[in-house]
Amino acid sequence: MSTPGAVAGLETFDSLNIDYEKAYHNNPYKIACIKKAITLIKPGSRVLDVGCGTGVPVSDTLSKAGLDVVGFDISPKMVDLAQSRVAGTFTVSDMLRYQPGGTFAGVFIIFATLQLSYADFHTAVYKFANVLDPGGILALGQMPGDNYVKDESHWDSTRTYVEDYDAPFMGEPLPTFMLSAQGQRDFLTSMGLEIISETIDAFQPDNPKCDPEDQQYIIARRPTAESLALPRPLPKDATTGV
Repeated sequence: MSTPGAVAGLETFDSLNIDYEKAYHNNPYKIACIKKAITLIKPGSRVLDVGCGTGVPVSDTLSKAGLDVVGFDISPKMVDLAQSRVAGTFTVSDMLRYQPGGTFAGVFIIFATLQLSYADFHTAVYKFANVLDPGGILALGQMPGDNYVKDESHWDSTRTYVEDYDAPFMGEPLPTFMLSAQGQRDFLTSMGLEIISETIDAFQPDNPKCDPEDQQYIIARRPTAESLALPRPLPKDATTGV
């Protein structure tokens, strides 16, 4: 069964589809992150685009670089667009229900977690990190909450994340999940991943209703085949892994 966050994501993105692509596809920071990641992946390798949307620009850039792209998204309309325009294998699913087949040299989770709970984010990212090949890379893009969340009481006790916090998206407030910039770093390294690249910049979407957005992109590597640790902090109601 889809979680409430996944259902909310479906309602948001299935209605936006191509409008969202037009507003965000020319993001130089996102594209730079993808191109940097490509230099770290052997040509022909298998990669996973989590929350692939319309396939532009992430899956499209990966595919044109000669990588074997697998992608999924909760929005059927967006998956239809990806299937019609990008060389790859695309399916309809949400993050919690999707079961990766095999392993990947790269996993891309680029602004795909906006409406999840922290518990769902924790489960999903840990699952996808565990299907990385040794030496494989995880690219994670998000809107860090540091400059948006003014009331400290909205943060969890470790100041790692906020949930359902109204943040600007396509010109409207959207209940959003956000990590702090340091929270994203700590989340990834607590698993045993090594951060090899990071940028934080302000991006102006190509839409007159949108304000500039803070965006953080991190590329982290799984250094060995050793089991990954559970990311920290644990969800409030969890003591075990996925």
